[in-house]
Amino acid sequence: MTTPYDAAWRLLFSFPVMPHDLLTGFVPRAWAEDLDPRTLEQRPGSQVSNGLSQRHQDCVWEARFRDRRGSILAALEFQSTVDHTMAVRMLVYTAMMYQRRLRSRAPPGKPAPPGEQNTSSKPEPPEEQDVPTGQDRPDSRESPHGEPPAGRAPEPLPPVLPIVLYHGKAKWQAAEDLAGLCAPPAEGLAPYQPAQRYFLLDLGRYPGPLPEGRNLMAILVRLVQSGNPEQEATVVDELIDGLREECAAEGLVRAFWKWMGYAHVPEWRQGMDWPVLKDWREAGTVLRESVNEWTTKWMAQGRAEGRSEGRAEGLMEGRAEGESGLMRRLAERKFGAATAERLADRLAEIADPERAVEVGEWLLECESGEELLDRVARLCESRASGNGAAPG
Repeated sequence: MTTPYDAAWRLLFSFPVMPHDLLTGFVPRAWAEDLDPRTLEQRPGSQVSNGLSQRHQDCVWEARFRDRRGSILAALEFQSTVDHTMAVRMLVYTAMMYQRRLRSRAPPGKPAPPGEQNTSSKPEPPEEQDVPTGQDRPDSRESPHGEPPAGRAPEPLPPVLPIVLYHGKAKWQAAEDLAGLCAPPAEGLAPYQPAQRYFLLDLGRYPGPLPEGRNLMAILVRLVQSGNPEQEATVVDELIDGLREECAAEGLVRAFWKWMGYAHVPEWRQGMDWPVLKDWREAGTVLRESVNEWTTKWMAQGRAEGRSEGRAEGLMEGRAEGESGLMRRLAERKFGAATAERLADRLAEIADPERAVEVGEWLLECESGEELLDRVARLCESRASGNGAAPG
């Protein structure tokens, strides 16, 4: 069953520019630069074996080279958790893609089985399955994989690049090739063992540098690595500015928006209602407005918790502590951990609960952490000098 997480990733990578920018900007090989983006075609992700078992690859794209013959299949898996069997999964996907490619070759004088001439995932009828019966003779059965036309060598199968896009919390510690999962073979067995490695791209820990120029995979990495709503909104603004002249701009922005709402939900955004995007050009503004709305709800909740704590203990300090703790959390979510730590030091100097609430209102108004800290610093200085006026 397809989850919103899977659907959001697949929607985003249904645009050819995403696999193109991934291959040319993040795969450290010269051959990637020789790919012709005009030839990118999406291939079926659902594979059916000759024995009717099914596997579902998240996304498969094929692209041809400019200056030499042949193509490459890029098989993508989207992961939010570590899968220690990933190397085996990728080998199975590769084998089934090759089976599908071989089945599409019709034997001499016989058309390809229905559904194999196009990209549908319908299995072949029972008489075409690679399942022997009592009347079959192994030396005379027709190959289920088809044969090339008489006098012509079979076309080589394209190479496969298995790619895992990971953006989970834990560090990826699964083996990245089959050898890491298998016991060392006895002497003489090594040449007979399957061998495949997948390319791992850990989006949250990508060290950089990111590709220069407009690269949508770089935008994706920056969104994963953004630490607060303001950073997210800034990246979204840059995305829109870079796509304004593209004919697919609206579709791409909305695909990114759905991905942010369903597949990329960091801790500071969990439990929040993701806004509906009416005008794609205003995505950054909508995100900032939602941040203010979320912050207002958090503040109301914090005040209620502070009053409840104060009544329970019979102390106003309980309320102040509850609100100060909430403001530190809100500052971290909006402006980052460094601003939150500096704010915490300043809040310790503010004993008046009404002044603390005033700082909470500044959290909504300020556009940057530096502006917030500057206001709080001036408030503390005015209190120390005996001037009770709040800074403007």
